[in-house]
This record gives sequence, C-alpha cells and structure tokens, in this order.
Amino acid sequence: MLKGNFLEVYIKMAQRYAVIDLETTGNSPKKGDRIIQFAGVAIENGKIVEEFSTFICPRQEVPVFIEELTGITNDIVKDAPEFEEVAPRIVEFLRDSCFVAHNVLFDLSFLQEELTRCGFEGFFGSAIDTVELAKITKPTSDGYKLNQLARQENLEHDRPHRADSDAYVTALLFLELNKKLATLPLITLKKLYKLSFSLKSDISDLLDELMSGKLAKTEVRRHDIKIFRGLALKKESGKDAYEHQESTIYYPADNEKKAELMQRSIRDMEYRQDQFKMIDLVFESFQLGRHAIIEAGTGIGKTLGYLIPAAFFAKQQRNTVLVSTYTIQLQEQLIHKEVPKLKEMLPFNINAVLLKSKSNYLSLAKFERALREKDDNYETALAKMQILIWLTETETGDKDELNLTSGGKLFWERLQSNGNIDPALFQPWAAADFYERARRVARTADLIVTSHAYLAADLLSGERTIPADGFVILDEAQHLEHAAAKYLGCRLDYISVKTLLNRFGTYEQKLLLYRLQKMVKDNKLQGLKSIAGLEQALGDFNYGFENLFYLLSGIAETHLSDQGTGRLAMKVKEHPEWKQVSMLAERLIDQLGVITSQLEERVDALKQIDALGKNSRFFIGEFEMQVQKLKKISSVLRGIFIEPSDGYIYWMDYTKSAPHHGLSLSSQPIAAGAALWETLLASQKSVVMTSSTLSAKNSFQFFKRQLGIKDTDMKAVKLPSPFDYSKRVKAFIASDMPEMNLVSQSEFTKASSEHLISAARATRGRMLILFNSQDMLRETFQRVKDSGELEEFTLLAQGITGGSKLKLLRNFQSFDKALLFGTASLWEGIDLLGIDLSCLVIVRLPFSPPEEPVTAAKCSLMEKQGKNSFSEYLLPEAVLRFRQCFGRLISSKVGKGVLLVLDRRISTARYGKEFLGAVAGLKWEEVSVRALERKIEEWI
Repeated sequence: MLKGNFLEVYIKMAQRYAVIDLETTGNSPKKGDRIIQFAGVAIENGKIVEEFSTFICPRQEVPVFIEELTGITNDIVKDAPEFEEVAPRIVEFLRDSCFVAHNVLFDLSFLQEELTRCGFEGFFGSAIDTVELAKITKPTSDGYKLNQLARQENLEHDRPHRADSDAYVTALLFLELNKKLATLPLITLKKLYKLSFSLKSDISDLLDELMSGKLAKTEVRRHDIKIFRGLALKKESGKDAYEHQESTIYYPADNEKKAELMQRSIRDMEYRQDQFKMIDLVFESFQLGRHAIIEAGTGIGKTLGYLIPAAFFAKQQRNTVLVSTYTIQLQEQLIHKEVPKLKEMLPFNINAVLLKSKSNYLSLAKFERALREKDDNYETALAKMQILIWLTETETGDKDELNLTSGGKLFWERLQSNGNIDPALFQPWAAADFYERARRVARTADLIVTSHAYLAADLLSGERTIPADGFVILDEAQHLEHAAAKYLGCRLDYISVKTLLNRFGTYEQKLLLYRLQKMVKDNKLQGLKSIAGLEQALGDFNYGFENLFYLLSGIAETHLSDQGTGRLAMKVKEHPEWKQVSMLAERLIDQLGVITSQLEERVDALKQIDALGKNSRFFIGEFEMQVQKLKKISSVLRGIFIEPSDGYIYWMDYTKSAPHHGLSLSSQPIAAGAALWETLLASQKSVVMTSSTLSAKNSFQFFKRQLGIKDTDMKAVKLPSPFDYSKRVKAFIASDMPEMNLVSQSEFTKASSEHLISAARATRGRMLILFNSQDMLRETFQRVKDSGELEEFTLLAQGITGGSKLKLLRNFQSFDKALLFGTASLWEGIDLLGIDLSCLVIVRLPFSPPEEPVTAAKCSLMEKQGKNSFSEYLLPEAVLRFRQCFGRLISSKVGKGVLLVLDRRISTARYGKEFLGAVAGLKWEEVSVRALERKIEEWI
C-alpha cells in the first residue's frame, strides 16, 4: 500500500480521477444486460477523497453464474434503486474527472450505453485503463488480473467481483502504479510520453503531469540507475568478494556435518540418509573425474543433493560446475528458489549464474535504433514502453523476465542479440551489452545453470562457450536426447512464413521492400534489376506457398479425417501423392533463389557506400536477418521435399479447425542420442546424470541407449524414495472400464467420464487427469462438462480453456475444487511442488502411439537392426513415463493421495506387471465405478 504521499514530491495530481467498477448481468447492454452494482472512488492530489457505491435493480433476473461469481443475488437487488434514479448521482460523480477502470473499455462503454438509454449525455472526458498502465509499469508481472496485481502489491482484496471492493482496490493500485512512474528518471518519462500516443487509453495525460512536476523541481537522481547513451539502465550490483583459498573450505564428510549445514536454511529438516549418500556420490565423482548415473527417488531432495557437492567442489578446486536442466522454467526455479537456500547453508560465498542462448538477451544497440522509428503499431509501442521501464530494473536483459504480448514477442525478434548488426553500431554499446555481460559473469562463476536446449546447441554447433573438458550435472537427464533432436531438426509453419512475407510487403505498402528500394534510389545506385521484377517474384512465391500448404492440408485431411488434430509422416520418396507437392516445393526453392539473389545484390551494393549513415547501416543489418530467414525456408523445403535424409524423420502437424494456419512441417534425426555421448559428452572430466526416473525394469540400459552410453564401468546408483507409499497413496484400477481396442473412442470416453465424476466427488477436486491424445482429452472434457454433475468444480483443459502450461497450472493451484485435463507435455519439465494433488488419473498407459511418425521411425530402425522395438523401446519408455506421472502425485509428506488407472491393460496384458511393479511398495486394488466413490472416501 502507498506509504506517505510520495506523488506530491513531484506532482499535485491536479486532475481528479474517478475510479469506476461495475457488476452487470452480462457483457452487452444492447442485448438487454443491465448494471446491478456501481462503485466509484475519487482521487485528488494523490489521495482518496470520496467513495460512492450502490446496488441497482436491473428489472430482470440475475443469472445464476453471476450470483455465484459476485455473491449479488436477486434478493439483494430487488428493492435497490433503478439506474434512472442513481444516474444523476453518477453523472455528478464523474464531472470534470478522468475515468479510470481495470479494463476501462468494458466499464466505460457499458456505462455510456446505460446513461444514453436513460436520456443523459455520455461521458466525454479522458480515460485510463489500469490493465494497460500495469502492463507498462509492471512489465515482469505474471499476470494483469486485478486479484493478481493486488496480491503483488500487498493490497487487501477480500471481496473480488464486488464493485465496491474492486473499485477501491483499483484506486489503490492506480496510486501504486503512479508512484512507480514518479520514481522513473525524466529521460525515461520523456521517451514513454512520445510512445504513449499509440496507446488505447489516455496515459499520455498522466505522463504529461508527471513530467511537468519533475521539470518544475530539481530531479532527485536514483543511485541505482545510470544513464548510458540516452537510456536509463539499472546499475550492476556489486560483486561479492569470493575467497578462493582451498584450505578454508572443508567438505562435510560425515552426515552430522551435512545435517548442520542444511539446518541453516531448512529449519524442520528431515534426516535423509539417501540424500547424504547422493551428496557424497556427486562429490566423489567430481574428485575422481568419473561419470555417474544417479536415480534419486521422489522426496530425497535431489536438487540440493547435487548443488551442495557441486558448490564445495567448485570452491575447493577453483573450477566451474555446469548444471543443465530440461526447461527454462526449471532453470529459473534452480536459480531463484534452490540457489538462495544453498547460499544460506554454505559457510562461504557462491557465485551462481544463469546462461541462456543469445536470442534470450536484449541488444541495446538494436533497441536504441528501434526507438527512433516512428509509426509504431499498438503492440510495438506497448512493448517499447515495457522495455524502457524494464531496463531500469533488469541486470540480465533476459526476455524471460518480460511478459510481452504476442505482437511484443514478434517485435523482440528484431531486438534479440543474435543476428546481423554492423560492428560500428554495436561497439558503443559493448560495455553494457547483456549477452557479453552474461558470458563475462559466467567465466568467473562457480556454478553455471543452463538448459538442455542451450547445452545441446552449444555442444553441437561447434561454437562452444561451454568447456569441452569440465564438470557437468545433467538434471532430468532423460530429456537431453529430445533437446538434441530438436536442435538438429527444423520446423516450418504457415504463420511464421506469412508473417515474414508481410514484413517485406509491396512497394506501395512502404515496408521493408520499399525502404530498401528508397535507399537504392537515394544513393543513386545503377545496374540493378527492377524493383517490379523483385516484387513480382515475392508475389509469385507467396501464391505458390499458399498452394503448397493447400495441397498439404488436403493430404492431411485425407489421412486424418477422423481427428481434430494429428501428425502425419511425410514419406516423400515412397508415395506418388507427394510428387505434385515435391514439384511445387522445387519451384518455390528456385523462386527463393532468385529473390534472395536480387535482395543480396542490393544490400551488397549499399554496403559498399562509405558515407552510409548509421540508421541505414542498422536497417541493412535488420534486412540481412530477414534474407537469412528466406534462405532458411529454402533449406527446410529442400531438406524435406528434394533431398530427404534416410537418418531423419519428416512429418506435418495438422489442426482440422485451421487446416492452413495450423499446419506445420518438422524434421529431426531418428536417433539423435545415438552418438551424443561418445562424440560430445565423454570428453568432459565428469558428467553426473540424475533424475527421479532413469531406470526401467531395475535397469539403466534403456537410458544408456538413448544417450549412446557404452561405458560399462560407469557408476550407476538407484536411491529409493523415502516415502512409504502404502500409507500415502491408494492405487485403484477401474475394473469395469471397457478394453480400448474393443470399443469406439466414444464408448471409452463415456465410461472414462463416469469414473472421473465419481473420483472428483470423492476427492473434492485437485485432480490431474493425463491423456495420451488431445482428441480423447477434448471429448472426455466435453462429456464431463456437459454432464452438469460437477458444476461447482472448475474444469481446466490443456488446449481448450486457453493459456500457457504455466498459466493453466497457476489457475489450477488457485482453486480448491478443480480438475485439470492434460497431456504428457503439460507436466514434463514443470515442477508441481506446492500444488497439492489429491488425485492423479492415468486414462491410458503412457505408450507413445505407434503410428506417431517419430515413434514409428524409431521402431522401424530398431526392427531393421534386429531388435524388439516393443520390449527395448516402447515398453521401457512407457514405464518411465508412468513413474514420472506417479511422481507428480507425491509432492510432500503431508496428506493422502489417490492414483486411478482407467486402462485395463495394466491388469490384463502380459506386460502389465511392469507397470504394477514400477513403484515399489505401492498396493493396488481393482474397483468398479459404483464402488469407486465410497472406496476413495474411506481412504481419504
């Protein structure tokens, strides 16, 4: 909450601000929806001076879902005044004010309609949207809903979706956001002001007031900000002084010392013998310079189990230890959650840093030039404003800190550190460059935290920043092969190609093509082919590309007609239906050759001009990046349709609802990990591979094959989970589910939905339901929703209810009674610790679909090699996934959980015992849908 009256330091806020919130019967007054509660909070001179709130009789029934959302019932509003009676009071409240609301377009337009309907003049003053203002002033926020922002600002919001509470909290939020703006350097405010005229609300008025206040007084300089080439940047925090004397650092060899160490950070630390064993194993592996595989069961404390020995070894030996994990989210968790714990434990300072790919870092040189451009669209202007404020906060320049819109993310592609930029333009910014800073810090770090994607790219690109003979920890090591495959593969989708072509535009549209040709004319370059021919070639390619994706979507529709989404292998050499596609692809490659040749001819001619200005050189660098993208398209088309490799698999992903726009082409090596170990990792002094699930059938052979590990002497250790599963989890098999291969999908999903409803009633929500297929997920979700049996539950579904994986999980976490329907990609690589699951449902055993192109290609290769693809690949992979699924249910030692498997094969198939025995100590019980609810209630 606002401390004191900070805003008065610079401004008196001469403007009156009326902060408004409405509760309504629906979203459209034109269709008869009405206001049921109005609330306003007036702000003058930085203080709340007036509040006004009233219920309003809508002269219609309040819908049930509005009653549930707001708590405003028909009984509450039936005797309230009608809108006509309170309208004069509302008009008076708004007089000479700036209208402020959270999502101002809704509240203002709805109120305008109601005032007009009742014969009053509408509101004609300025308006400010606190959603838009929050996006600018809080560019790193996880979300911009009112309750999220209130929580971030520590504002009490005890009655959300009540207009009086929402309006008051919005007023407090508005003051907090103003307070933040007031702390910004004047040089930043001026830049924000210039950009603010592209916004949807009148934030320019607010910025104008702030600047006037600052200009009227001597600006108080912030000690944490430096002005560099006209940009306000956060100063780098001072580095700790690190002691590198080996004699002062003693490894805690006995368990009592380890326990004492950990208790510095974890007060209620539980003594875990196997965690201490893991600490010793990692330290010993590094000391002896040998490789190791460590499976650390759920609950052992794996992360600290490798961070503690890594820290001691790094400091003792003055070496850097690299820690690689599966995703950027897990990277962030390590550095922001686990490393602070580690620092509290250690008797010495430790320097741990994040290292990501170059494209993750902002190029200040590019951003400086982008700020000089005019005619920004809305999302570009918003992104520029977000970045300007972010630069006063960030020390990393890492885009993952930012919450950008989709248009903002497209704009970022122009600002990222990779790509072409004239050295003369980069040099002035070299001292402040974020990527160079990250590399510089990494060179002196004790621990470097990175992702498998970055590690694979670094190892495979030949341009190494990571030492070839160092000390490495691979967390979630089973995913490294996938990261390598993704790096070695490629992807081409309709949207990205069309976006690129639209950036070139036509000459008349005055986009990239126009700007290039204008530079050619202004510099009087002669002897170049006409712009008309180049424009025609781009048009022809655009038309041909449309035809290519039309043909591909037709093929996909034929093969995947019964699926909403699907993946189809592209066997160009084997089937005649691909001949026409290949011929068209070859024409497109030829057209791209002509286009890129003519574009490069112009660029090369311009680069020869010594007197070319900095802005022109910056544009040429940007333009060359776009030409490289055209060349990449040509390379992908050639690799897929003209010169496919026998060692690669090619496929397309298809979405029936968007046959063109949702189509993408992909490729990757069939066995990316086969040579990964020997060619890239074996040269490291020591590699420790760890995860909670690396073994299948009590063997590490499957994992070793995935990475191409042939080292038979490598230490491989299995550390069991400390949990007593028989006391914590009850495992049920649905005895009356139909066999999937004997019934239609419709019958299977009908039976599945009945079991899910029973389980939800008994567990009262917090259910995670995992599917192998998006189609089955969609059908089951719809059945559960349409049944009306779980109306008091929040139903969330991947790919249906919207949002990213992290947003889905946050929503799931915020509701006590919730069901989350997801596929394997939902939970892989995301930490569910802190999300209390009461029930995990595995709808089908997690086998990779044999018809899925990558799976089919791997199986085919194994069969050709005389191997049994089911027993050596499909089954162990499914068992590992099953164990990973189970690990999501066991997040703490508190409470009881339920595991429900709807796939009868676990008890009827000969391989079922592999799953039944996959989790040691777990007891199974078969149960019918009629008894399921009672059995779960008895257990819980």
